[in-house]
Amino acid sequence: MERDNRSTPELPAPRGTNDLLPPESWRWQEVARLALDTFAAAGYAPVDTPMFEHTEVFERGVGSTSEVVGKQMYTFTDRGGRSLTLRPELTAPVMRAVLGHNLHRGRLPVKLAYAGPLFRQERPQKGRYRQFSQVGIEAIGSSDHLVDAEVIEVGMRFLERAGAPARLLLNSIGHLDPSCRTGYLKLLVEYLDERAALLAPVDIERVDTNPLRTFDSKEPNTIDVMRDAPLITDHLCNDCRRHFDAVRSSLEDLGIAYVLQPRLVRGLDYYTRTAFEFVAGGLGSQNAVGGGGRYDGLAESLGGEPLPGIGFALGLDRILLAAGDEDDGRRGSVTAYVVTVGEAARRAGLALATRLRAAGVATDLDLIGRSMKGQMKDAGRSGAKWAVILGDDELASNRVTLRDMESGEQSAVAVEELEERVRR
Repeated sequence: MERDNRSTPELPAPRGTNDLLPPESWRWQEVARLALDTFAAAGYAPVDTPMFEHTEVFERGVGSTSEVVGKQMYTFTDRGGRSLTLRPELTAPVMRAVLGHNLHRGRLPVKLAYAGPLFRQERPQKGRYRQFSQVGIEAIGSSDHLVDAEVIEVGMRFLERAGAPARLLLNSIGHLDPSCRTGYLKLLVEYLDERAALLAPVDIERVDTNPLRTFDSKEPNTIDVMRDAPLITDHLCNDCRRHFDAVRSSLEDLGIAYVLQPRLVRGLDYYTRTAFEFVAGGLGSQNAVGGGGRYDGLAESLGGEPLPGIGFALGLDRILLAAGDEDDGRRGSVTAYVVTVGEAARRAGLALATRLRAAGVATDLDLIGRSMKGQMKDAGRSGAKWAVILGDDELASNRVTLRDMESGEQSAVAVEELEERVRR
């Protein structure tokens, strides 16, 4: 077959996006499937929400002062004049779905899991894209400290199984009450106002809109200022302190090590009490593969009744980077490759491949008229475990020659026994 050697006009994927190609796409699918299987084992059922929502879901749920809402959302107006936004995160949409379908009227907590794409217009960097995929869980309807421990344990177990074991960073950011975070924020703002001249310009605005986020600054001047800033953990109310102590005790009971990180804050405004991050090696300074926390006020901000919740989200791209390239050479999904010699065998080859596929055996075959040598080379490239060779002699005897692609050993096998042999 002649190939068209004319150059293809350059039309790359948009900045901040990438094409997911084999073998990486095999790994991506496997890790996503592993995530949902791990989550299901703990009772978290899959949920899928629309890729775009009414913008108000994020403005009210995530918080209008957050960087996600203020700077990173892809928002558009549809033909009906409605403001819609490609989802930048999934917790608010999941809570909207729970409230909208009255799932909280049934068995509590509502335990849901997801895997899917999200969109944020932020600066692209290694492992961080403008379209990215996350897996995660949400447990909605319980404020018990045990659900915090369970959610964290499920995340740690999945990362271990995915080949990206992580350290757990843990904090409590209290709740919005004068005796707790509200009172603490006044102290923090006073501290920052006194040192406003030392702050990086980008962080001065945060003092008025979201002072906790100054702890997350990457600006050297602000980092220096924040080293001596008052910490939320020194100003928790009694209820939040008891809750945090109970979460820590439960994690210790489970044998989960953690690092107390009193400067850890999450980038979304709905977080309360428990906040955590999973960090992995091999990712440089941007070593977080995901995180989460409590959001006990989210349901009310979306117009629902008080409904506590906790969850996490993990970036698939970050997980694959942390796991490294150990699986890049892994075989694909093909178990058998049908190699045909002669026109009659070629016609029979598709029927044989179809029969194997119907029996649940992943099977490929040549579809561009290669020679036998070319087919064997393609069988090797496909990652098939077996080459099923079919020629005139095999057709006449209703047998095939079965070749082990790894050892090179081959033997004659009756067609009716083929399915059983290739499953071994």
